[in-house]
Amino acid sequence: MLKIITKLRIGEKIGLGFALVGLLFLAVVWQYHATYSQSLFNYQQLHSIDEVRKSDALKIANSLHEARVAEKRFLIQRDEASIIEVDSHIKDANGLVTELSAIDNSTRDDASRMAELLQTYHEHFLSVVDAWKTKGLDHDSGLQGAFRKTVHELESIAGQFNSGPLYLQLLQIRRAEKGLDLEREEQYRIQLLPLVDDFEQLLTDSRLKQAVKSELLKETETYRDAIERYAQTAVTEEEARTGKGQGQYQLAAGRMEAVLNRYYVADFETNILQLRRREKDYLLRHDQRYVAMALEEIEHINDKIDISLITDEDKKHIKVLMDRYQRDFLALIEQNDRIDQLIERMGQTVESINQLVQLNVIAADQAMHKGFSDVNAASEENKRLMYWSVAAATLLAIGCVVFLTLSIARPLRTMVGLLDKLAYEEPMERMPFDPSGRDEVNAMAISLNTMADHQKRFIDWWKTSMAEEDACEKLKRVLRGTTNEIPGENLAEVSDELKTAIFSKKGLFSTQCQGIEQLSSTITERADELLRNKPSGDTLMALDSIRHSAQAIKNFLEVVSVQETQKRRAF
Repeated sequence: MLKIITKLRIGEKIGLGFALVGLLFLAVVWQYHATYSQSLFNYQQLHSIDEVRKSDALKIANSLHEARVAEKRFLIQRDEASIIEVDSHIKDANGLVTELSAIDNSTRDDASRMAELLQTYHEHFLSVVDAWKTKGLDHDSGLQGAFRKTVHELESIAGQFNSGPLYLQLLQIRRAEKGLDLEREEQYRIQLLPLVDDFEQLLTDSRLKQAVKSELLKETETYRDAIERYAQTAVTEEEARTGKGQGQYQLAAGRMEAVLNRYYVADFETNILQLRRREKDYLLRHDQRYVAMALEEIEHINDKIDISLITDEDKKHIKVLMDRYQRDFLALIEQNDRIDQLIERMGQTVESINQLVQLNVIAADQAMHKGFSDVNAASEENKRLMYWSVAAATLLAIGCVVFLTLSIARPLRTMVGLLDKLAYEEPMERMPFDPSGRDEVNAMAISLNTMADHQKRFIDWWKTSMAEEDACEKLKRVLRGTTNEIPGENLAEVSDELKTAIFSKKGLFSTQCQGIEQLSSTITERADELLRNKPSGDTLMALDSIRHSAQAIKNFLEVVSVQETQKRRAF
């Protein structure tokens, strides 16, 4: 780590410190952003899954409700617009089901089930529509129109066979006729003729066929003429006893009675109205009791037709109409039962869909509640982690600043101590440094070490020079014969002392030469590094000159070193 630090300048160290603090700040900001983004993502997940699931489920329920409203409107009004509206709402619900199935895997099964139930509901509704079309969307169409048309025809025929009042009036006429036969009084003749007039008026107002009316009117005129002639001549007991003149009006009355019998079914019109009453009761209340009553009325009418004196052709025609009415009425009842069953199934289907909707809403609410709890817990955890991250980043930033500050301050403090020693003594310790470092403090350490080395070399050189000069002085005195002046000095000792001083000085010289040789090698290496960058022009020439000069110095030092070695051996 120290080697890396020494390769940085002080400004770079300060910049690195600020950069580290900035990076830690960015890390804290990133942590905050990541925490915020995660919380936002969790809330978006809640909104995009659970909230959408709940919303789609409620929209499906609403579309289904609108479809049911349109369905009820169709059952009341039976219009095409309601059918189209139901189809539209079911289509909307299917689209929402598709969206629900696309949310996630948990909704896919429920959505598939909802789609099946919606299809079942729609099929049942279309079956109800078909049943109503068969039954008749109004009273003039379908089965309703068919049996209504039949029963109207029956009502018309019943009017044609409603000769009961005429028959009763004919009986009144015959009673007055019998009174005239018995009493031979004018009052019976006066009473009889208005009864004949009333009969004609009833005949004219009746709904009998025109041909029947014409026939009866003709017979009535015949009867009137015959009874008037008879009433005018019926004055003696003898004529009354013999019954002379009675045959004409009696025959006419018999023919009139025979015609009325051919067009008379007892209470036919009343029974038809009673049948319509039971029919309306059923259509109003859908109660099967009225169906049984209607069938009893039909059976009762058929029995009266069978015992009546009408023609076989008329009986057959009436029976055909009654059978057709019964068939259409029972078919309508069957369609009603089918419609009721389909409506019940639709209700069950809708209930199943609503249950699925409710389950999805409950599941979405539970998931959202759990999701909110998880998001809140995660937010609290992230908040605590954020606090620890800020604290750790702050401590780490302080540590980085302190480390960088100490990497600058400690060498400077050591350098100050070494400078103090250089000023007053010869220090032995040196500043640690990195030869390849770029730090200004490292450069100052190198310079300070060089200064201390120079001082040491100077002092060592000065000491050896002084020792050599002192040995030379001693040798001069010995050679002059003045050794007695200083006791203890002799030639051998002085020679040894001089040799020691000379060898010490030569050692210092050799050390200096080695230092210069190392500097030359360093200069050569640096010049080679610069030359590898392929400079050009004056720069190339200057680098070559520096490199050649350093090499020349190195060669010179090698020569000097060899010579000094040879001299030392010779000496």
